[in-house]
Amino acid sequence: MKRGLSFENGGEIEITIAPNAGACFGVVRAIKLGQQVARRAQGKPVYSLGPLIHNPSVVRELEAKGVKTVTHVADVKSGTVLLRSHGVVKELEQSLRDKGAEIVDATCPLVKKPQRIAMSLGQKGYFLIIVGDKDHPEVKGVLSYYGREDFMVTYDPEDVAKIPGDVRKVGILAQTTIEVKILDEVVRRVKEKFSDVVVYNTICDATSVRQNEALALAKAADVLVVVGGKNSSNTNKLVKICKYHQKDTHHIEDISEIEKSWFTGKRKIGVTGGASTPHEFVDKVGNHIANLLQAQGG
Repeated sequence: MKRGLSFENGGEIEITIAPNAGACFGVVRAIKLGQQVARRAQGKPVYSLGPLIHNPSVVRELEAKGVKTVTHVADVKSGTVLLRSHGVVKELEQSLRDKGAEIVDATCPLVKKPQRIAMSLGQKGYFLIIVGDKDHPEVKGVLSYYGREDFMVTYDPEDVAKIPGDVRKVGILAQTTIEVKILDEVVRRVKEKFSDVVVYNTICDATSVRQNEALALAKAADVLVVVGGKNSSNTNKLVKICKYHQKDTHHIEDISEIEKSWFTGKRKIGVTGGASTPHEFVDKVGNHIANLLQAQGG
């Protein structure tokens, strides 16, 4: 087993893990903050407003240490509240502060950036387009900083035709975990329709790197395993990219989901993981596949 993007030409079974597969710095930072807050809480309540990261295994580990995930501000009575790595709606954060809760902001710094840009675009009167998922917590948070009603959230470039004709200037942001080709196509169509367009590519480098590596591995592998939360946007994008180039792609959250039959007759086995998945867990998956094949005669 190795980390890389290629396979040898021999006849042996190989397991290759994408070099950067696993948690990005924003996720690592959020997990560390969660662990630190839990250690110093000394029995006082600790909450995360929404899952701290989109990885159920890690969330369960944090809950075992005393970090309770809640959905609503009303569920917080007192104590410390962690703001999730994807960020939260501005008004919800203010409500928590008004209740006297201690706030520990685990929002990824690369999510803070589109929040600031959205606020600036709103103040300058731009029609805002966010290329992403309207139901994703990151997007909802960014929109709360925009502060206006004239916006569009889309993942479909065809929607550009629906922008009102009286719009004079357009600002474009991206959800940090989308595919760059979708952003590029939206930008192309907007520039064909409007003359005053400002574009901010707010896709994080970690996302781009992992997507490029997943693409390369999918093209080279006979079978691919993508490790990450089923509720993780960036992991689901990796799955989509991989399946386009390698239909024999499997998305798992837990090692118990792996089936030996996936690897029957396969020599080149690829493994990658989303930015919400700890590196050590991705490696464990690779080792588990190797042990599984060895124990059962490859």
